[in-house]
Amino acid sequence: MKKPKPRVCAEIAPGLVLDPRRALVHRAQGWMAVADVHYGYERNRRRQGALLPDWGMAACAETLRALLDEHQPRRLILAGDIMDGAGSAEETADFLEQLRPLAELVCLYGNHDRAGLRKRLNLARAHREDGFIFHHGHESVEAEAGLIHITGHEHPAVRLGDGAGLRLKLPALVRERLPDGGERWILPAFSPWAAGGEYHSSCGRIATWVCAPGRVWRL
Repeated sequence: MKKPKPRVCAEIAPGLVLDPRRALVHRAQGWMAVADVHYGYERNRRRQGALLPDWGMAACAETLRALLDEHQPRRLILAGDIMDGAGSAEETADFLEQLRPLAELVCLYGNHDRAGLRKRLNLARAHREDGFIFHHGHESVEAEAGLIHITGHEHPAVRLGDGAGLRLKLPALVRERLPDGGERWILPAFSPWAAGGEYHSSCGRIATWVCAPGRVWRL
């Protein structure tokens, strides 16, 4: 049986590791954060008329369980857009119940998270850890100076090419400066359906970290 290739994570700040599977892990503080899972994307879109296979939900579940097993965080922070839309509320809630034995869940509200999910789960607007505040990013959240905002919503990605016709688009984590001098880190979309797009920082980009299937590097 062929062994899977090892994954190469990157320490993007002291104590903070970005896994190429689009998860940010703080080992000392015991949390792992992902954004834009969009669980049930194919079910929700099929109910709107799209012809999509049942593929993304299984991929999300398998990847999240593998990440929790390998990194062993105490808390899993889901930074908004946990579900894709009203057509996937029940599937998403059932999936999250299956994750509860593996880690404490911190579920944050995103613009795709509908009433069907909010009836079954307590979705917070924001969550704080030491030095960080997590929220989806579609609405402004007030916080004291000095906290790093960790958000999703934007689905940042980068396009790479070799100049000879080969082009590749990969999800990325963007670190940018806020107008008040603080920072925001925008997580890559966790959903395998989310292609993402180029994100333009209005306040000054500090760094971009690219997530390829087996490794992470700073662009």
